[in-house]
Amino acid sequence: MIAALVGVMLWQLLVRQPVIEVRVAGADGTSDQVCYFSQPNFQLRWMHSVEKQWWEEQYQRQRDGLLLTTTYFEAFGAGTPSTETLAPIQKPGYLGYQINEKLPSLNWVVSRLTKGEIDYDNYRILIHRWVPDYSEVTIIPKAYGFIDRFQKDLCHELPSDGSR
Repeated sequence: MIAALVGVMLWQLLVRQPVIEVRVAGADGTSDQVCYFSQPNFQLRWMHSVEKQWWEEQYQRQRDGLLLTTTYFEAFGAGTPSTETLAPIQKPGYLGYQINEKLPSLNWVVSRLTKGEIDYDNYRILIHRWVPDYSEVTIIPKAYGFIDRFQKDLCHELPSDGSR
């Protein structure tokens, strides 16, 4: 019985779970704010600063990075991709393009004006309320061990206003 218990404990310590880590560099040398989620698919959503229309990017976690699969937007303007293939699934009120671009990680600057959010598995994280304006958010696929998961918070368990 003890050997089985030790075996289970060792297995838990050695098994690594693939996650998406969301990290915000601490201002003025303070420690970083970090959370994670284990779902492989997520969406970034924000209000375009010029067009004042919603933009959405859909991503998938992969072994060696992230895959930007599709982009959706409500208005067509400067900087809008126009040479890509239309997304196979179109959303009402949006124009969507299939992108399929691999990225090792994402660096995303958010502010209250652009109302940035991270959506995954029926959770909507209002990242623009969680971090100070113009914070750089790094989103990167990682693998967490059992202990790592206890030392970090699930993103949807953090308060939206950034308080702890």
